[in-house]
Amino acid sequence: MAEQHYRIELVEEYDKVNFYSIHMDGKELTELESFFEKFPIGCEYDEEIDVIIAWMDKIAETGALERYFRPEGRYGDGVGVIPIDVGNKVRLYCLRLSDKILVFGNGGIKDTAKWQESEELAPYVKLLIDTSRFISSRMSDGSLVLVDKEIIGNLKFTRNEKE
Repeated sequence: MAEQHYRIELVEEYDKVNFYSIHMDGKELTELESFFEKFPIGCEYDEEIDVIIAWMDKIAETGALERYFRPEGRYGDGVGVIPIDVGNKVRLYCLRLSDKILVFGNGGIKDTAKWQESEELAPYVKLLIDTSRFISSRMSDGSLVLVDKEIIGNLKFTRNEKE
C-alpha cells in the first residue's frame, strides 16, 4: 500500500460559491488543472469540454445546486459528476459539500459502462469518496467546519492507496 498525501485548496471564489480542488503532494497542478491539461484546445473533445466549462460557469453564477450534478459515489457522500448531459463521454468528478462549496477532483473519458470498471476514472472517484468520508469525520469531531463558502480547519489528508 502506498500512502497518498494531499490537501484541498481554494481555486476560485465567486459570489455564490467557492471552487476548491484536490492537490496531491508532489504534483505541480491541482486535480482540476490536471483534468483540463488532458484536453488541450483543438482536441477531439473540444465540444464536450465546452459543455463542462458552461456548467462550471452556471454553477459559479448560481451556486452548486444539487440538481446540477449526477450522483456517482454512494448515496449521501456528495460525489457527483458534471456534466449531466446525456451523450458526453468526458466526465469531471467533484464533491458537493453544500450549495456554496464545491471540491473538484479529476476526470477523463468514460470508456466503460460504470466508473468502477474504468482504470482511468475509478481512482478519481475513489479519492473523492475517501475525501468525503474524511471531511464528514472531521466535521463530526469539530476539527473542520463549513462557514458560508469556506472550509475551515485541517485540509490535509493521508490515505492508503491499494496498489
